Amino acid sequence: MDGGVTRPDLLERLSGMRRRLSRSEMRVADVVLADPESVPRKTLAALAAEAGVSEPTVLRFCRSLGLDGYAHFKIALAAALASGGIAYVHRDIGFDDDVATVRAKVIQSSIGTLAALQHALDDAVTEQAVARIGGARRLALFAVGLANTVATDAQQKFMRLGITAEALHDTHLQTMSAATLTAADVALIFSYNGRIKDIVRTARAARAAGAFVIGVTRAGSPLAGTVDLLIAIDTPEDTFVYAPMSTRLAHFVVVDLLATLVALARGPGVVEQLEHVKESLSDQWIADDGPARRRVKLVASH
Repeated sequence: MDGGVTRPDLLERLSGMRRRLSRSEMRVADVVLADPESVPRKTLAALAAEAGVSEPTVLRFCRSLGLDGYAHFKIALAAALASGGIAYVHRDIGFDDDVATVRAKVIQSSIGTLAALQHALDDAVTEQAVARIGGARRLALFAVGLANTVATDAQQKFMRLGITAEALHDTHLQTMSAATLTAADVALIFSYNGRIKDIVRTARAARAAGAFVIGVTRAGSPLAGTVDLLIAIDTPEDTFVYAPMSTRLAHFVVVDLLATLVALARGPGVVEQLEHVKESLSDQWIADDGPARRRVKLVASH
């Protein structure tokens, strides 16, 4: 039994380990994450019925969390919520909520998402993605809809590192671009739910062309099953009802992580590259009357 499961991070841990559960246990996790405050009032049979699984599946789900059984799980969950656990996701926002309540729900959801992401990311997968991106002749960045903002952000960050990066928003141009990739290129694809036909088509075109395809999307989605390397973002957020908020934040953080690691892999010489790009834009500044710019320092541990 894990003595730490009664801490407020119970729901964060559950969100982080969700993609490692069996398919049936994942259905239980989704019910819990969708409305955690109601679960302590549910019987074992009620939770199993709501998740569409058997009662033994719920018990296996509890043991996967390091708990003795369903009673222990309900006690741990109630204690976590009482201690300030992540009790809110965006679909819990109601029309009767006041500003303070919505503020708490939105911010706590974002905090919970990033805490869960920190524990869920696979370092070996991240290292492989960094190596591929850093060695790419060309980096093609693909997304559709709201996720295009993430692809654009990635283009600016990787371009500053001297990587030939391109983010196209038109889906026809995306497919054409994907078809022109080679084995020396990398396609980095962002999708909040991984179920958009256009983006899956683009991923398939990139793989058919010989490029290495990295997907940042939900595990178990059609896109996840198409890419060569998956960086799974499994946030408890219904992206079909609300515009994704916490999910989008998680994608931006993954871009920051990859760009930072690529920069570190390039060594101290990358500082000169970054300063050169910054100076190229200096004539766009309104004024230069602020404090002197400090040189960026990258410290390598020995």
